[in-house]
Amino acid sequence: MQTRLYRYLISARIILACVIVFGAAGPLGGALAQEQEGGQPYTSPALGIAFDLPAGWEVSVAENRLAAAAPDDLAALTSGAAPAGLSLRIVIGTFNELNVVEATDLPGLLARLVPGTASAPEPTPAQWGNGSGYEILVTLPNEGITTRVGLLAVAGGRVAVVRGMAPSAVWDSGAGATFDALIRSLNFTLPARDETLIESITANDGGVLWHFQTGQPDDWRVVQAGGITFDPYDVMYMAVGPGGVLAINMSTGEQISYMGPWANGDFVDIAMSPNLRLYMANVAENTNAAITMVDRAGNYGGGWGTRGDGDGQFAPGMPRTLAFAPDGSLWAVSEGHSSGIRNRLYQFDTVGNLLRTVDLDAINADLSDIRLAINPRSGTMYLAGAIGNLNVLDADGQPLVTNLAAEIFVDVTPVAITIAPNDNIIIGLEAPGLDGFGLLEMSVSGRLLDAFGYPHDASAGQGFLPGEYQRPAGLTVGPDGTIYWTETDPASGSTQVQSFTFTGDGRLPLGSEVAASPDDPMTVLSADPAQGGGPIGYGQTVRGALNNRYPAHRWTFDGQAGDHVIIRMVDPSGEELLDPRLSLRDSQDRVIAANDDVGSSPPEGMGPRDAQIDFFLPATATFTIEAGRFGGRGDYILTLERAPAE
Repeated sequence: MQTRLYRYLISARIILACVIVFGAAGPLGGALAQEQEGGQPYTSPALGIAFDLPAGWEVSVAENRLAAAAPDDLAALTSGAAPAGLSLRIVIGTFNELNVVEATDLPGLLARLVPGTASAPEPTPAQWGNGSGYEILVTLPNEGITTRVGLLAVAGGRVAVVRGMAPSAVWDSGAGATFDALIRSLNFTLPARDETLIESITANDGGVLWHFQTGQPDDWRVVQAGGITFDPYDVMYMAVGPGGVLAINMSTGEQISYMGPWANGDFVDIAMSPNLRLYMANVAENTNAAITMVDRAGNYGGGWGTRGDGDGQFAPGMPRTLAFAPDGSLWAVSEGHSSGIRNRLYQFDTVGNLLRTVDLDAINADLSDIRLAINPRSGTMYLAGAIGNLNVLDADGQPLVTNLAAEIFVDVTPVAITIAPNDNIIIGLEAPGLDGFGLLEMSVSGRLLDAFGYPHDASAGQGFLPGEYQRPAGLTVGPDGTIYWTETDPASGSTQVQSFTFTGDGRLPLGSEVAASPDDPMTVLSADPAQGGGPIGYGQTVRGALNNRYPAHRWTFDGQAGDHVIIRMVDPSGEELLDPRLSLRDSQDRVIAANDDVGSSPPEGMGPRDAQIDFFLPATATFTIEAGRFGGRGDYILTLERAPAE
C-alpha cells in the first residue's frame, strides 16, 4: 500500500511543493505569529493542521505554509537566516499544483540540499500522525545541519511536506527526539475554509456553446441518453439505450445519424478504444455481450460478458460504466452480485480476457451506483458513487484516497464523471434538492473550482432550455476543454446534448434563473437575456444576469406625470461581482435620470456600488429602465417602487 501511495503522490505533480519547502529558507511574508506555552496543542483551522507545540515555541502561518520554532529561531527563519535550534516547516499542496513524475525524482530533488560529495538516502515509508507517505533523513556534514522531511497524503486528498531542521549537534542531543514526538502528534483535517465553499461558488458565469435537442424518433426507435465519447474526426457518439448510438457533429451539435441497435441491446455507456472502436455497456437482461463492440460505422464486432456471479460475469443491469486506461485495457463496474464479491471492478483486454478483479467493498463499502473515469495520462481512476462520494484508485485498482471531497457531496447525488485535459474532475449531479450546481469542476485534490447549470422543471413536460439539466447521464471533455453532457427528460422524452464552458460567455442565451423564494411577497420576474428585459410594474421586482453577451437589459413601465419613482439595482452576491448602473429613459429614448454608485452611505440592503434612481416623472408616458453595468458580470435584482404622495 505504501508503494502504491508513493507512486500516486509523485505521479500527481509534487515537485512544486517540494521546491517551496526544500529551497533555501526565505521570509514567510505577512505571517501571523502565535505563542503556545507549556507544550499546549496548536491548531490551524485554515490549514487543517494540529500538533503538540513544544513549550515556548511560536507559530507563523501564511497562505499554504506554516513555520514553528523558538522565538529567536522563528525570527531567523522569517529573515532567511539559519536557526540555531530545531525548527518545523509545513507546506500543504494540491495535486494539480505539483509536478514529480518518477519515484527516482525525489532523491534528485533532495540532493539540492546536499552540497559537495554528500548524498541523499532512499526515502522510506512513514506514518506521521494521521498522515502517511515517505520520509528521508539528510545530514549535511559541511554545514553541520540535519533535516528530516516527510511527504504525506493528508485529509482532503492533499499533500503535506513536513520538515524538521536543526544543527546536527542540537539534533543529536535531543532535538531529533523532540521532532519525533511532534510528528507523532500531527493531525490533518479538512481546512475550515473548504467546508462551505460549495455555497459560495458562482454558478452563472459560464455559457452554452451549442445545444442539441431532439424528441423521440417517429420510427420504432426508443432513445434514452447515456454516456458520450468522441473520435479524432469531430464526431461524437452517444449511447441511447435501446435506440443504439446517436452520432453528432462535435463542433456544431448537428445530428449525423443513428447506428444500431445490435442484438436487442440496451446501451447505457460508451467508450472509444485507442484503435478507435466503440465499446458499449449493454444492460439488456438476456445477453452474452454485456460489453458490445462496433466500429465507427456501426459494424458489429462482437462482445463478451454474460449474466452471473462467476469471475468476469455481470450482475443484472450491469455494467453501467466503462473507461479505457492508457495501456489500452478496459475497466468496468458490476454491482449487486448475489454470491462471491458483491461489487466488482473488472479489467479486460480489448477482446474480453479478464485481467483483474477488484473488490470495491474492500475499498469503500458505502459505494453504490458507481460511475467511473480514468485519467488518460496517469491511469489514475476515479469512482463517483451516488452514495460513497469520490474515490481515487491507482492504475492497478488499489485505493489511494477514499471519500475525497466528502464535504462537497453532502445532500447531493453524483451521477456522471469525466476527466478534463488539465486533469480537473468534472462531476454531474442530480437536480432534486439542488439549486444551480448541476455540473461541478474540481481539482484533482478534491477542491471545488467552479459550477454550472440551472435545474430543469420536468413537471412542465417541455424540453430543456440552454444551461438546464436534470440528471446528466453522460459527460465528456473535448481536447480544447469544452465540456459536453447528455440526458433525457423522462417527462417529455426530449434528449439533449449541451456543449458548455464553466467560465465565459456562450453562444446561446441561458434559460431563466430560478426566481425568488415563495416567502417573498413581491412578484419576481426573471429576465430573458434574448429579450433583454421586459415589462415591469410598480411594486415589482425583476431579476437577471449581465455578462459580455448581454451587458444591459431594458425594462418598461407606464407612469403618470408627477409619480415619485424609486428604482434600485442591487448585486445580490455580496461579493461585488457586478457593478450595476441604471438609467431612466423617456418615450423618446432620451436619458432623463441615471446613477452608477449610491456611494459610501448606501440605503439599507444596498452596497456602495449598487445603483438607485430617485426621481419625479415629468410626463405621463411609457418609460424604460436600462439595467446595465459599469463592470463585472453576474446577477442583479431590480425593484421599481412608487413612493406615497406627500
